[in-house]
Amino acid sequence: MFSSISNLLLPCVLSSLFVILVSSTSPPSYSKSCVIPSKYSSSNGTADDSSAIATAFAECSTDAVITFSEGVNYNVYQPISAKNLSNVVIEIYGNLHLPQNISVVQTYVNATSTGTLYWLTFWGPSINFVGTANISNGWINSYGQGWWDANAVNGTGTAARPHLLSFNTTNGSMQHYKSRKPIAWNVQLIGENITVTDTFIDAYSVSGSFPFNTDGFDVTGTNINIFNSIIYNGDDAIAVQSGSHGVLFQGGTIGYQTHGMSIGSLGQNQASFANVTDIHFDDITVVNGVYASRFKSWEGGQGLAKNVTWSNIRAYNVTFPIFVTQTYLNQGSNQTQLENGATSGRPNNATVNMEDFTWANFTGTINTFMPGDGSCVSDPCWYNVGLPNLQHTEAIIIECNTNVSCKSFVLENIELIPQSLDAPTMVCINATSSLNPGLGVDCVNGTYTS
Repeated sequence: MFSSISNLLLPCVLSSLFVILVSSTSPPSYSKSCVIPSKYSSSNGTADDSSAIATAFAECSTDAVITFSEGVNYNVYQPISAKNLSNVVIEIYGNLHLPQNISVVQTYVNATSTGTLYWLTFWGPSINFVGTANISNGWINSYGQGWWDANAVNGTGTAARPHLLSFNTTNGSMQHYKSRKPIAWNVQLIGENITVTDTFIDAYSVSGSFPFNTDGFDVTGTNINIFNSIIYNGDDAIAVQSGSHGVLFQGGTIGYQTHGMSIGSLGQNQASFANVTDIHFDDITVVNGVYASRFKSWEGGQGLAKNVTWSNIRAYNVTFPIFVTQTYLNQGSNQTQLENGATSGRPNNATVNMEDFTWANFTGTINTFMPGDGSCVSDPCWYNVGLPNLQHTEAIIIECNTNVSCKSFVLENIELIPQSLDAPTMVCINATSSLNPGLGVDCVNGTYTS
């Protein structure tokens, strides 16, 4: 099942390159235009532009272009919520700045009834978020480094963190989204027929403090395509959630201490039936991640995930290149959860079933010598719980909850080599050969060596 090579592929440092896409289609017509004024320069960077921003979104909510001007700075010191947009272009050509005072932001989060706040909310049909290819402009600056450094020892993230952007649209797009030092979650992407291109997310910590929950895209929707991403973060680069169908994540590089390309988590709410179909991850380079390919569903959840592929994945210095668990429990606080549901003491009385999963054309190296990341705050570490005596030669870990909950799994051309140059191994639990002949092993309960 595993191929061997004679030389170790050392971890590499990749340059981040933008791919500039030029659309040849004619843009729709817009009847209004709002250029947002800024008081940043005249106030030496102290004035709040939130009122002007909110006014622009109110006045140009339909058939309009809203512009943050090229090279201009804007202080967004209050949350902006625009839920009645229709046929709008949002041009992020300037640089946006969130408050650097942690307690001020926490006050806004704590004022919500749910403890969940999106600093920017853009909802409605035909929204097109347009950034700039100019690397010096178009950034959303969240100043997350201070939040990461303020996290308590063995904590899982400073309390009352906001999400950055809720983008909910049909027949919309997002181009050149650029996020520097997000506090936590980046984009909650919801809707239908959405295309995202040329994303750049920098959640790289310069101090050693871990950037908890800095997800790139959390996706719930149908017919969503995400192309050419550069995402350096400390959680899922993309997490595909229940209710998603026809999602493609293709091209680019994810890295730092990323948790990779994930399905889930699914099944946290035991009363809700998770449903995910036709999800494809292709042509991605993963550098220094905990995971490359990941599936996670909760104990006691229910539902079905079907027709999922990871293909043409280059994994360099990755702890768990291929990882499946149907007995997921999260180590974080309730703030990190997307659904209602108990996070401990869960009855293991149901499972989100998996069917027609394929992992094809994986190459690279397994992190043997310094596995894991800065998110491990428990002993045993949260990603080792329930697994047998890991040696970090494991190219593949498949942990099915029952012997009938995993069906039609296929592994093709897996060439993942431990940095120790020991033979790569595979941990396989309950993925029976009768239901999964494409695995190439009789997966009962144990560790297998090529």
